Amino acid sequence: MSLSQVSPLPQIKDVVLGDTLGQGTFACVKNAHLKMDPSIILAIKFVHVPTCKNMGLSEKDITKEVVLQSRCSKHPNVLRLIDCNVSKDYMWIIMEMADGGDLFDKIEPDVGVDSDVAQFYFQQLVSAVDYLHVGCGIAHRDIKPENILLDKNGNLKLADFGLASQFKRKDGTLRVSMDQRGSPPYMAPEVLYSEDGYYADRTDIWSIGILLFVLLTGQTPWELPSLENEDFVFFIENDGNINWGPWSKIEFTHLNLLRKILQPDPIKRVTLKALKLHPWISRSVSFAGDDGLCNDPDLLAKKLFCHLNVSLSNENYLKFTQDVNSNNRCVSTQPIGNELAELEHDSVHFKTLSNTQRAFTLHDSNMNGNSGTFMTQEAKWTQFISNDMAALQFHSEENCLNDLLKDRLQFNPNKLTKFYTLQPMDVLLLNLEKALTLSQIRVKPDLFANFEKLCELLGYEKVFPLIINIKTKSDGGYPLSGSISIVKIQEDLKNVGFERKTGDPLEWRRLFKRISTICRDIILIPN
Repeated sequence: MSLSQVSPLPQIKDVVLGDTLGQGTFACVKNAHLKMDPSIILAIKFVHVPTCKNMGLSEKDITKEVVLQSRCSKHPNVLRLIDCNVSKDYMWIIMEMADGGDLFDKIEPDVGVDSDVAQFYFQQLVSAVDYLHVGCGIAHRDIKPENILLDKNGNLKLADFGLASQFKRKDGTLRVSMDQRGSPPYMAPEVLYSEDGYYADRTDIWSIGILLFVLLTGQTPWELPSLENEDFVFFIENDGNINWGPWSKIEFTHLNLLRKILQPDPIKRVTLKALKLHPWISRSVSFAGDDGLCNDPDLLAKKLFCHLNVSLSNENYLKFTQDVNSNNRCVSTQPIGNELAELEHDSVHFKTLSNTQRAFTLHDSNMNGNSGTFMTQEAKWTQFISNDMAALQFHSEENCLNDLLKDRLQFNPNKLTKFYTLQPMDVLLLNLEKALTLSQIRVKPDLFANFEKLCELLGYEKVFPLIINIKTKSDGGYPLSGSISIVKIQEDLKNVGFERKTGDPLEWRRLFKRISTICRDIILIPN
């Protein structure tokens, strides 16, 4: 159930709310614009106060995020807080809109990003964390790809101060933290094991090291820095000198840097001051200016997106559709509980047309111009989606992503975990049902029959958007949940989007790629 179903969201003067960008247990984020100037786009976070209190949070806990982020809003790589207020059931926070979307959405699993891109974002992240620690005395404590957004030029914006803390007192002395906070793969080992407490600023340094590893390899080095985790124990026993698995992909310069950062003993861990002197940090990047900000968004976009791809080759299709009971199965998710994924009408998250729908509607009237040239529906929509990176990431053996990229890239907040189709609903739902089952996600039988029942109740035009909520576990046994939405765009064109709710974003993209590959025959791909 969404928060707006529990309590209606408050109306904010002179602001028009748009789509839901993300939702958690007690908060959701929506885009918005000013009534007087629709070109000014904002992001508004609504925190449901009663839910927070039911979870044991005090009013001080609830408002701490706002207080801390307001002190940290004067750096170009930190998301700026603009205003906040409290209504009956909600605290709302108005922030600048990250026009470039999420960074995690653009990291290819098991591949990572281009080395120059990794260097650029690592430099910006170090600059932002240095500002927090030295300038503000605040530790972020939850640095991970999901909390890193991008602006319209692709610059990094550190966001979500929900777990942040003031680690430095006014007299300069440091507070000792005792609580266990953070996300398991990015958490420093002392958070788990230190009986005498730990210094929160040093845990941030560990987290940026893990994030660098993810940027370079497309995976985390371990699920949790625990003595029960074989990967982490192997890392400790070999003093970080590992040259197998994902570590073998990393260049010596980067390995040297990671070993300085990922020191299990926080006293031996590199400081920010020393970190900034490392050659890889001080070396300039071709698309960055002297101020550290991107001065060539086109080049950055091309380098960032070039590793993203969903191969629909015969080899991948066979890999994902082989017998799930065979010993060589390639499924990386696990079934969970007795819950069944089923089709539902989604009346909450898409009350207004999505950005994608608006773009299609505005452009459609000019699709054929006045040339009098007749285009088939498939040719028309294929031509249009050739401007969407989400569609460009799909390729077969006959085409190549680099050939498709050309000059059509731009940073935008739209998710890349989606595909387009012109297939009728019976074919679409049959394919999704097959793909979910082969991914070990239990599905309520005959999704199309459920669709027909919904059509009888609501009518075909009003039955959209539709949603399939799914729950599973990653290969490491951690929860992974989200939804698949089916939105009717125009005529027969539909947008099938994958929205993560909980779990590792890399695992979520792996799941998206697997389901998309199994559904390859119904995906509309640009030529």
